[in-house]
Amino acid sequence: MKKPLIVLLVLFSLIHAQQFDGKDYFRYALPEVAKTWEGYVVFGAGVAAAGLATFADKPVREFMLKKDYLPKWADHVADKYVDHYWAFGVSALGALGKGYQTGNYTEPLRYWAASNITTVALTYALKFGVGRTRPNERNNHSFPSGHSSVAFTTATMYQMWYGWKAGVPAYAIAALTAFQRLDDNQHWLSDVLMGATIGIAVPYMFYKGEEQAKIDQGMFIPPMSISIPFNFPAGK
Repeated sequence: MKKPLIVLLVLFSLIHAQQFDGKDYFRYALPEVAKTWEGYVVFGAGVAAAGLATFADKPVREFMLKKDYLPKWADHVADKYVDHYWAFGVSALGALGKGYQTGNYTEPLRYWAASNITTVALTYALKFGVGRTRPNERNNHSFPSGHSSVAFTTATMYQMWYGWKAGVPAYAIAALTAFQRLDDNQHWLSDVLMGATIGIAVPYMFYKGEEQAKIDQGMFIPPMSISIPFNFPAGK
């Protein structure tokens, strides 16, 4: 991943400076995000699965080294999906599509920014905190897989926005991305499992937390005041 945190922080700074004109989101929604217990269950299950997977890390690596399981085109697409920021663009298009669908572009864009920033920040905090050596010994930033966390974040956002009809293909792409990291000897099995856990739990918590805050307050939390009108002349 090529410094995605910097890019996301710049985008978030622009959004924050122009659009967060009230304190309601921070006052009501973020506390609910932190209290979304299902997310902690997912985190706990993911940590347990990653821990158990450490016993299979070496056998899985030996199996993956026997041959290239992905064709070159699939390997290239799955690698560049995150490495060249495609996943961020795909999720941004999902946010714009949701905005067009509801007439409120700011809420999905805020959700997009918060989910991606938190995912990347948590992923890199663990990478530098754990300092695990990659199976190819390229560096000590193996755990968790950033490609997996970002790809699964994109998939989870699509599932939250559009349901399983969009979620299933998005998760399929995320799974392909995670598998590519094993096929390319970039990560251990436990790395990609933990990355997937982060990518599922973080956006789920942000989405459910804000929805719960709306219910608790009996209102729609004032979104960032931005609108992108699509007015077309009648008859054309």
